[in-house]
Amino acid sequence: MARPLLRGDRLLAAREAAGMTREDLALALGLSSPARLRVWESGLERPRPRLIPLLAAALGVEPLHLLDADLDDPSLAALRLAAGRATNEMAAPGVSVMTYVRLEDGRPGTELTADLVHAVAGLLRVDVARVEAAIRRSRIDHAASASSGR
Repeated sequence: MARPLLRGDRLLAAREAAGMTREDLALALGLSSPARLRVWESGLERPRPRLIPLLAAALGVEPLHLLDADLDDPSLAALRLAAGRATNEMAAPGVSVMTYVRLEDGRPGTELTADLVHAVAGLLRVDVARVEAAIRRSRIDHAASASSGR
């Protein structure tokens, strides 16, 4: 499955729209150098997930806006990145990291209980309906990929 990535062009546009220099944004984020922003904007590197919501807040945009994601139907991976979480941070009572990874990948076999969906929604700080839609999308994407032999 393709993972959503930070869109450097969107980061650059949001920074310019906010009237910020790279130096301003680096200072706001507590980065040691504005060079980090240059490589993110050029797409040569991507920031750690925890920085996505901080970047968005500093620029006054939604975190999903900075990602290569469908804003109306984001994947579970996009919701995770927008929440600033790495996959290994997706454990909670009733959710192991491996269970979450199977959900994000869309692999069959994980029973969707209300407790599981609520736990994931809590981790991602989004509503249950958004998590359910993202899980459905992941499963559809996985099935399509499996049937095409990818």
